[in-house]
Amino acid sequence: MPADGSPLDAFPASARAPDAALHQHEMLAAFAELAILSEDIDRLLQEACDYVRRAVGADIVLLYRQTPDGRSVEVRAGAGIAPTLIGARLTRRNDQSLESRLLRDGEPVIVPDARDEPRLETRGLLRSFEQRGLALIPLRDGPGTPMLGLLHISTRESRDFSAEFAFLRIYASLVAASMLRIEALRRRQDERAARERSEWQLRLVLEGIPQLVWCAEPGAQWRWMGPQWTEVTGRDPDSSLGRGWLEAVHPDDAAAVEQAWGSAEARGIFEVECRIWHQHDGRYRWYQGRALPTASTLGDQTWVGTFTDVEDLRALEARQAVLVAELQHRTRNLLAVVEGIAVQTMAATESLDAFAASFHDRLQALARAQQLLAGASGEAITIRQLLETERDALGMARGDALIALNGPDVLLPSTMVQTLALVIHELGTNSRKYGVIARGEGRIAIDWRVSGSGAGRALDLDWVETGDFAAPAAGQRRGFGRELIERALPFQLGASSDYSITAGAVRCRLHVPLDAAT
Repeated sequence: MPADGSPLDAFPASARAPDAALHQHEMLAAFAELAILSEDIDRLLQEACDYVRRAVGADIVLLYRQTPDGRSVEVRAGAGIAPTLIGARLTRRNDQSLESRLLRDGEPVIVPDARDEPRLETRGLLRSFEQRGLALIPLRDGPGTPMLGLLHISTRESRDFSAEFAFLRIYASLVAASMLRIEALRRRQDERAARERSEWQLRLVLEGIPQLVWCAEPGAQWRWMGPQWTEVTGRDPDSSLGRGWLEAVHPDDAAAVEQAWGSAEARGIFEVECRIWHQHDGRYRWYQGRALPTASTLGDQTWVGTFTDVEDLRALEARQAVLVAELQHRTRNLLAVVEGIAVQTMAATESLDAFAASFHDRLQALARAQQLLAGASGEAITIRQLLETERDALGMARGDALIALNGPDVLLPSTMVQTLALVIHELGTNSRKYGVIARGEGRIAIDWRVSGSGAGRALDLDWVETGDFAAPAAGQRRGFGRELIERALPFQLGASSDYSITAGAVRCRLHVPLDAAT
């Protein structure tokens, strides 16, 4: 509509010069060809401004894009202006202005002289650019379609664009249609790129995780499996589809797999542990299978699951069970030893104070043996380590002339350590009370060797203590040490012993089978 409200058809057609109309049609055809081929919206909009400027002989052409809130427009392209103005935003403040009516109702605005039209909200802007003639054409792809923005055409001189209205309307519709086409194309490209990126990320996850990933229909009918399945089992995907994958399952576990599938629908989960052929190891390995049902877009049920290698975990669990059983066995034995020490110490002492001192010393010897076992980290302990530990506990410096150790490195079974530790402790304690260590003179020679071979190997250990000390009194009560050597050793370790105490000499010979672990 013209600014004065009169219909555009009131302007006579004779006002349109035939050569100008032909030029405009040629420009329209050229732009249409460009618009069909273009995929760059910024270039398209800039070309749209250039084409219409040449077609109607305008000084300035701007293409505004309406913002989502409908209150502002942004300059997306322009001809006849400085490039720095591209991106500027104008916000309408007067809902009664001609610009507001255009953006609200889609009514075009034609103003021959902007100085005479007070309803123009951008009149000050036009004045700053020395523009007078003005046409504002809505950008929409036909009646009733969304408003995209507007096309601004202006001249320095006063000008009535009514004669070009039909051309400008068609041109604006073509620009709008091209904008929608390119934006739709860009959305499709973005969606495709996003889908490809999502598929790439999913493929990266599926191919990167160590689990064997698969999906199946009810009844264990596999419809897809990840590349890990082929890599692990050596079976090609086609032969593993349907129920073909079961060929890789250990025959002894097939029934468990079938039973798990049979109960999966009722339980809502498929769970099983079975052995699956591993081509790299050349044997079956244990795997844990788990799957959950999910409804597809077609309405049928699909099970998505994994098989996780648990071979090493099962081996660790088995080893842990052995260690726990061994710990329980050692604990029971240790408690029995402590109980025996308490009973024998109580029988051999005449007062509570004497019992406490002896019991404490023997428990400390037992604790030292346990510390040796704990610090060995699974490695065997040698008889020399055990002897040196007890020697140091007696307060004797290493290399002291009173005690001499001589023998090879003999590894002791762990079940033998605490009993031998108590025996050596008793021999050392007796010397500290009555013998060489108590008097600070004499000699203790501890020699050992291995006799026999194979299952008959045994440790032969001699404790020979010589010095100036008296023989035990006749009828003296048998001590805990002697009970341990002569009775406990044969019972616990299958050992034999020869123990004698005379004036100036203590001799103890032990013969302990090295494979007698109890």
